[in-house]
Amino acid sequence: MHPDLRTRRSVVFRARLAYDEADAAYRAEVRRAAELVPEAHRRYYWSIGNPGSPVRRLYERRDRALQRLNVALVKLEAARERMAARNARLPATRILLLAR
Repeated sequence: MHPDLRTRRSVVFRARLAYDEADAAYRAEVRRAAELVPEAHRRYYWSIGNPGSPVRRLYERRDRALQRLNVALVKLEAARERMAARNARLPATRILLLAR
């Protein structure tokens, strides 16, 4: 694998781990909030709270992690396309094998 692609894949991997962690924390906080206000869950809506509330902070952290993951995926795809274009411009090497 080309070093540029290896770096991009590493960034995607770390971004995915960060998103998974942020998502798990947000979901755990939402479950805890549901224990305090069970009616909110039954009405199929969730209030993420006032600015600065724990649920809002976790939601925003999760959202930022998702945005970073999306950007990392776009950059990985651009690097793959760049490598494919570079490889397409290189002349094909032909090897002639002769039998004795």
